[in-house]
Formats: sequence, C-alpha cells, structure tokens
Amino acid sequence: MNFTIRKVKESDAQAIFHIIRELGWFAWVNSTSQETSVAQIQQQIIQCYQNNSHSIYIAENSENDVVGYVAVHWLPCPFLPKLQGYISELFIQKAARGFGIGKTLLATIISEAKIRECSVLMLVNHKERESYQREFYRKQGWVERETVANFIYPLNARSHSH
Repeated sequence: MNFTIRKVKESDAQAIFHIIRELGWFAWVNSTSQETSVAQIQQQIIQCYQNNSHSIYIAENSENDVVGYVAVHWLPCPFLPKLQGYISELFIQKAARGFGIGKTLLATIISEAKIRECSVLMLVNHKERESYQREFYRKQGWVERETVANFIYPLNARSHSH
C-alpha cells in the first residue's frame, strides 16, 4: 500500500473519528454522537496549531483516504533540561496495518522530537493490545520501562476505560 504522511487538517476530524470508532476501545467515543466527537476532534486540531504544544500527523493512502494518525504532546518538565514528548495516540485502520504506516508515523514524530531537541519520547501500550503482543514498539527501538508503573486517577465514570 502506498501512503503519505502529512500534518493534520481540521477537515481530517471525521476520518480520525472513524478510526477511533472502528477500534471500539474508548467508552466516551462509543457513547457520544458522531457530531459531538468530530467537533471535539476539530477543536483539538485547532489547538494543535494555536499553541504548538502538540502535533498530529495523518497517513493517507493513494486515494487520499486517512488510514492512520499519531498524536504527540510536547511537555516541559522541570526535572529535564529539555521537552519530553508523549505519544498519546498511534492508531491505524485494521485494513491498513502491516504496511509500515505505524513505523513511518513513529519515525515522523522522532524526527520532530530531534528538531525540538527533546530529552525523551514516551508512550503507553496496553499489554493486551496486539501491538504489544507482537512487540511493535520494541522492534522500532523503544525500551519498556521496568521500574515505572503507569497510574491514572479517574475523575468521572467515563475515565475508567483506558
């Protein structure tokens, strides 16, 4: 499959919504109207360009259909000399997996992190996910932390799905 990577546009919100809905992992997206979800995604895309605190890249196939995306948040951290990047999302449509799209999206983020002179990139990968089982991130050179636990503090009933 031929694909290209580009920065997100506000008009990509609908396609991002469909990728997230296809996954079926997130209670808020599954229980919220398409219109509400798309509006929130559009707002996040607008913020992305307003304050430069995060980046979203899109993977498009040769028919200009969005088949995947990655979102990264650039975070200042008082105990690090430089920014750290947190990849919150890397999702590829099921039919588009196995063609190197995820690998290329990660490489795009790594390239931007180097330009921003980040100290570290991090992400969370649920151990029951297929990507963890087949060691996708490890094969891309990522190292799983042995000594750090990832905690969440649910603030409402919908935060329980993770």
